[in-house]
Amino acid sequence: MMTQGGDATGSPVCPVAHDSAAFDPYDPTLGEPGVWAVYEEVRAAGPVARSEERGGFWTLTGFDDVRTALRDHETYASGWGHRLPTDGSHRSIPIDTDPPLHTHYRTIMGLALSPARIRDMAPFLRQMVSTIVDDYAREGGGDAVRAISLAIPLQVLTELVGFSQHTVNRFRELTEEMWSRVPQVPFAEARASIFDLMAEEVERHRQEPADDFVDALLGATVGDRPIEDDERLRVLGTLAVAGHESTMNAISMLLWTLATHEEEQSALRADPSLAPKYIEELLRLRTPVQNIARRATCPVDVAGQRIDEGDSVLLSYAAANRDPAKFDRPTEFVPGRSERGHLGFGWGIHQCMGAALVRSELTMLLEELCKRPPLRLDGEVEWSPLQGGTHLGPARLPLRFEGA
Repeated sequence: MMTQGGDATGSPVCPVAHDSAAFDPYDPTLGEPGVWAVYEEVRAAGPVARSEERGGFWTLTGFDDVRTALRDHETYASGWGHRLPTDGSHRSIPIDTDPPLHTHYRTIMGLALSPARIRDMAPFLRQMVSTIVDDYAREGGGDAVRAISLAIPLQVLTELVGFSQHTVNRFRELTEEMWSRVPQVPFAEARASIFDLMAEEVERHRQEPADDFVDALLGATVGDRPIEDDERLRVLGTLAVAGHESTMNAISMLLWTLATHEEEQSALRADPSLAPKYIEELLRLRTPVQNIARRATCPVDVAGQRIDEGDSVLLSYAAANRDPAKFDRPTEFVPGRSERGHLGFGWGIHQCMGAALVRSELTMLLEELCKRPPLRLDGEVEWSPLQGGTHLGPARLPLRFEGA
């Protein structure tokens, strides 16, 4: 995966002015557990490592460097896209926009994800999580990805956004199809099927108003103008994909961690009030959204390395969250660790708007699981590759409750 001072055969090459890392986040072989070793190889190449893959980009792996870049949205712009290459060909809303447009889009998204809305959803969330876990226990366990991790965010999207059950039932299939095509075709082409599905949902709401977020989106404004059809589809596409993919992986990683850390699971079961600490440590250690790209709008120096205007920069949340300069024992699961803060939800103006919702879902799930026998692995875990250079989690996670 990596060269530094030599080519793939070990032959010497001409020295360069920067450390180099032949890192491609779209490499289909990247996944658990090897991806973490690759991040460490990139870190070892230097705090600012250069790769010539995907049009060429710099990777930042240090916690402070990544957080600084996330705070400085004027220098590290999002408007050219958050995926490599940052050529403006794949723009999602609101993540692939800059202020002031980004501010308008965040306001629209706030109609679905406001703190008041999340509080109002609490009874629905608690009942829904309880029912899903009940059904899983009744079946004697099985693949927790499909039965729990995916089922929870899909049901949330029907309530939060107003997607029909028919629509959400297609999200996973279409998203997996999209990720499989991303390395070979332009992103706009890879996600076309999802946009077609969003168009169907918009038309359904036009024909059958339902007083939900999709209805609100039909009459929304961007600044002083009505929102356009393409913008509606991109807003809904973001909710459809990010709204289930990240949460699904976070839940799966949490369940896998509990099942493979019996001592920590026992401590949680003895004191369910520890749930928030377990969740924050999980988001740090096994970051669901691992890498986000930006483009430099002016020359900038990072750790002595000049990044030129127009250069693509990959901000590795996953590597930053395991930075040994920030975290003691960075590769270990240590709930309640003394170090504060992580980049599991990003930072700055693009910080995940659904963070409070995800934390609520995970907390309710842990509280529900603590009422039941311990979770145990019940077969071989199948891992997905790093999807779209960003998302990581198991494809299949066989679990059972002890004694079942």
